[in-house]
Parts: sequence; structure tokens; C-alpha cells
Amino acid sequence: GQLIEILAGKLGAIKGKFIDGTPFMNEKVDNIMEGLKKLGFEYSGMEIMYDGRTGRMIKAPIFIGVGFYQRLKHLVRDKIHARARGQVQLLTRQPVEGRARGGGLRLGEMEGEVLISHGAAAVLYDRYVENSDKEIAYICRRCNSLAYFNAITNQFYCPRCKDNVEVYPVVTTHATTLMIKELMSGLIDVRLRVEEI
Repeated sequence: GQLIEILAGKLGAIKGKFIDGTPFMNEKVDNIMEGLKKLGFEYSGMEIMYDGRTGRMIKAPIFIGVGFYQRLKHLVRDKIHARARGQVQLLTRQPVEGRARGGGLRLGEMEGEVLISHGAAAVLYDRYVENSDKEIAYICRRCNSLAYFNAITNQFYCPRCKDNVEVYPVVTTHATTLMIKELMSGLIDVRLRVEEI
């Protein structure tokens, strides 16, 4: 399709008339090639070119013609985006994706590696925890399992040790606790050893 369009565009530009160069055209490719030949051009669209630096002929034939070109709209003013606080996903509690939805700007794995190499631990903590899906997880002091706060009884509950247990409050991300819960739903026991610093 594009090669036919370029051949037809070349003939149309030389003759000064419109030629349908779409794949659904009525014009036969042979007629276009014949038209180029009559005007003193190579029927295949190939041309001899000369090197602009040396003035010598380039040994390979080069296909030249006129083709429609649509530039892509990639401008800063169309892409600029910033966000402070906003919507979060229901499951992961992390900021939603995309400029249209007012989503967060993702600090990916590679960007994280750069911050690690520079020793910027505070920036990493801020980006990956504070401004993402920070939550306080409660770990049972007896069995090191995830515990939960029961708002009705106003006490902590551990699925293994039952009611009224002592817990360690641990600052973590919701993604971490979500992964632990998903492992537990697959009958994989996860225990977290916590030490007071």
C-alpha cells in the first residue's frame, strides 16, 4: 500500500494532478509505472543519487517518491502532569494510573535502583511508603502472625491466639499485608519476626 502510494504520489507531483494511491484504487500499478517511464524516470521508483560529501554516485539504487506523512503529536504541553493527593485503587490502596484519572506518577524499579545507588534511603521511603500505600500492620507478640484490631470489642484479635493479644505495631505498605493475606488464603503460613529497635 505505501509503496504504491509513493509511486502514485511521485507521478502526481510530476504531472500536477491527483492520483488515487490507496489500496482500493481503480488505477493499475502498471499504468503508474508506465507513466513514470514516459516522463524519463525509472518505472520502479528507484533513482541514482550522489553523495553530497564526495560527489560520487551511490552504488545502490534508492527508492524515492512522495508520500503522505502525519506527524505524531508528542508535545510537553499535552503530556504535563502532576498530582499531590488523589484517588487510590480499592484493592491495593495505591494511587490510580493515568493522567486522565488524575493518577500518581510511578516511581518504577529502575528509578528505585538509581536512588539505592545514591544512598537516598529517605527519598525511597517517602516515595514507596509515605506517598504510596502506607499502613500500620499489627503483629502478634506470641505467634508472630498478622493480628487485627476489632473495633466492636476494642481489642486486638489474632486468628491463632484468639482475643485480647499484645501486638507490635509495624509501619509497612498495604501491598505487603495484601501479599501475606493472599499467601495465607493459599494455605501458606507466614510469620513475621519483629524486634524492637
